[in-house]
Amino acid sequence: MSHSFLQTKLLPDWSDMLPSKIEADISHALTLARGGIEAISNLLEAETVLDYTNTFAAFEKALEPLNTAWGFVNHLDSVNNSKDLRKVYNAMLPTVTQFYTDIPLNPNLWKVLKRYGQSESVAQLSPTQQRHIEETLADFKEEGADLPDTKKDEVRKIQKELAELTQKYSENCLDATNAWEHIITDASQLEGLPKSALQAAKESAQSKGHENAWRFTLEATSYIPVMSYAKNSTLRKTVWQAYQSIGREDPYNNQDLVTQILKLRHTYAQIIGKDTFAEYTTNRRMVKNGHSASAFIESMHTQIKPAFDSECALLKNYKASKTGQAEEALEPWDIAYWSEQHQKEHYQFDEEVLRPYFPINKVIDGLFSICEKLFHLSIEPVEAIYIDPETSQKDKERNPKQLPEVWHPDVKLYNLYDAQTKHLLGSFYADWHPRESKRSGAWMNYLRTGSRAETHTPHLGLICGNVTPPLKETPSLLTHHEVETIFHEFG
Repeated sequence: MSHSFLQTKLLPDWSDMLPSKIEADISHALTLARGGIEAISNLLEAETVLDYTNTFAAFEKALEPLNTAWGFVNHLDSVNNSKDLRKVYNAMLPTVTQFYTDIPLNPNLWKVLKRYGQSESVAQLSPTQQRHIEETLADFKEEGADLPDTKKDEVRKIQKELAELTQKYSENCLDATNAWEHIITDASQLEGLPKSALQAAKESAQSKGHENAWRFTLEATSYIPVMSYAKNSTLRKTVWQAYQSIGREDPYNNQDLVTQILKLRHTYAQIIGKDTFAEYTTNRRMVKNGHSASAFIESMHTQIKPAFDSECALLKNYKASKTGQAEEALEPWDIAYWSEQHQKEHYQFDEEVLRPYFPINKVIDGLFSICEKLFHLSIEPVEAIYIDPETSQKDKERNPKQLPEVWHPDVKLYNLYDAQTKHLLGSFYADWHPRESKRSGAWMNYLRTGSRAETHTPHLGLICGNVTPPLKETPSLLTHHEVETIFHEFG
């Protein structure tokens, strides 16, 4: 039986990863993982001599098929969300969550790893292997390995509930964002908006069957231009209030979910032995504890507030001088607009004017050029093809050149080489533009983690964003902030 989500080749065939295959593929991956975990757990009983290969390396190997397969599912949930995918994802989520939760709570597995991890022979290993052992043991302790059985049962219950609640929270945010639109047919309401924003709104309206209209959504590339440039304060208020309502109104209300999530996280932290979730989550990070994090924020607030108050007073005065109205506190939907107006007048700076200097292809080329010089890399585009998963097998045979696949027509694929040896270090996908099936924000992630042990195997990663998309007659022209986002995610 073919398991599409367990493909082993570096560049997978995305068109084969259908929602209908998830349950069987993940169930098979779980069976493999359970077998690997059981084999490690029985080493002491079998009186096997423990070493790095049959303990920590075997542990990583046992989880790899499931980690990869479930990683593909999670990725598609983020970039190609659909009713079918969501249904089967939520059906499998409790089982997968229980499996991962049970790993550190498995007493026999913990005995084996702890026995070898605390042995003198570890000192003979490479620094990388020693670090691997150190971090794995810390993970197990942090996830309840030393808890009594009654507490372990509580942990299992909490982790299952948290997984389901946080997934529902994410779905509500996506659905609420997609559910809202604002259609305008009177051009006079759009004064101040740049041509790029107007053209994007017009093409968006046409895509939904609205002629001679402009459509605005809560996607950042639609929301930000309205807040920054629309002279009509009523329009700004309408869009701002809608944006603030994401996850706050039925049927996509997250407020009860947030309360439940916070309570469960607090309870979990206390079971693990921390006073708060802040203490739990910062324990192994640079900040070390929640108090230090809070103190840092308070310190920043103290230093920033005088400048903030001064700028607020300046903007209030500026707005009053331009409107002829009495000076009053700025509404939240006024701040970006009047900041932009003040910036134009007093500093002769308009971010929109910079867009022609930042076509996305030129930005990407510049980014790659900088990285190649700094790190002695060579980054090359790879010809790839999108095959609609809904097409028939006959249609999928329209790939005579056997090109690697991408999950959406907008996605680009690149190979990354060592510039001196020409050795393939890895490949990565770039998915930069918004769509209704894709979550908001920008992020990077891995799909396959390569190895440098014995023989080198390449990595496979991805970069996603929601930057300004191209228009019918205009390429994707970015703001400076979007350029920063691309550099940040690539870094």
